[in-house]
Amino acid sequence: MIPKTEIYFATRKTASAHVYITKGVGKVRINNVPVEMIPQETAREVILAPLEITGDLRDKIDISVRVRGGGFMGQASAIATGITRALIGWTKSKKEPKDHPFPKSDKKNQRNLADLVQEEENKNHTVRL
Repeated sequence: MIPKTEIYFATRKTASAHVYITKGVGKVRINNVPVEMIPQETAREVILAPLEITGDLRDKIDISVRVRGGGFMGQASAIATGITRALIGWTKSKKEPKDHPFPKSDKKNQRNLADLVQEEENKNHTVRL
């Protein structure tokens, strides 16, 4: 059976990155090169930053990235954004309810509060002739 692969996309300046995430053992490859082989240390740190905070999840997934365009730091930023999106998508349950900034009752209360404020302003701004 082929493991499930999810694909995520990100850009930065003129660089674009496609991030493929699958179950695995913690391998990270950029254009089929292990991330440890990237010569620019700052770019490598930017790329690995999202994985530093994932804890034990990092050892349970493999990430493969196709990146092109731009300079090495633009590519690194595009990769980091793509990896972040991939990690969020990988860990988020598809059955979770969507987050709304205000529950319906709060929206109603917000509207009522706005109406009250408007009424008060109208009372205070009566025109005298």
